[in-house]
Amino acid sequence: MLRPEDLRSRHTEPLRVKLEARFSRFRAGTRGLLLPLFTWPLLFDLVVEVVQGDSRGVVAALLGLGLPLLAVRQLRRGRVGDTARAAVLMAVATGLVALLGGKLSPLIALMLAGGAWLGTRLLYDGAVQEVEPPAAPAPPPPPGPLAESEARLARLREVGEARLAPVLVSMAAVLEDLSARPERLPLARRFLTVHLDGLERIADRLAAGAEPPEGLNQLLLDLQGAAEGLIARLRAEESAALDIQVKVLADRLRQEGYA
Repeated sequence: MLRPEDLRSRHTEPLRVKLEARFSRFRAGTRGLLLPLFTWPLLFDLVVEVVQGDSRGVVAALLGLGLPLLAVRQLRRGRVGDTARAAVLMAVATGLVALLGGKLSPLIALMLAGGAWLGTRLLYDGAVQEVEPPAAPAPPPPPGPLAESEARLARLREVGEARLAPVLVSMAAVLEDLSARPERLPLARRFLTVHLDGLERIADRLAAGAEPPEGLNQLLLDLQGAAEGLIARLRAEESAALDIQVKVLADRLRQEGYA
């Protein structure tokens, strides 16, 4: 039996999750906005330095205004190490403003820079969970040696010409045999080029409405027979190579006294 508190928890749990998600997005969107607020007096100083013609002061004011904006940009990415990089930017901005604009001693400027670095780390470390940058997408695999021939054969199948179907089946068997043993490809490269070129020309003419000549059926039978003959020849060469290996291994065993 459900208790009243169980019903209340069921209704309030989704609301609490939604509120936490919205607050998290709001906090991530406003992250780092305090940093430029610390440097707003430099806007007035920039105007004064421009009027006075102090180029050193102008550079200091611009750096003091620009570097915190870069720090905000780092913080808003929310990636691992962004807080540390933003703290370094704030330290550099503070040190340069103190050294160039305030004309303080290098030691004092260094101390102020260290304070800005520490303050930024204390303010933003752990405020938002930082994530690893997304991994770069893996490059697409290089096309195989038979990719072009397979694409051409697929286009011929899409034509849907019934007369070409038996030849295309035989050509698909050739490509399948070559895919299993790519080292055979040099033996069949010219065969593939001649046959696919011829089949494409025939398919284009038939698709354009040409009347098939009397010798077309015999030509297609010849192409099919050539494809089947190539498969048989390649497999015969493999069988012969295996037979030689068997004989060599048998002779080696006899020489070593194992047979």
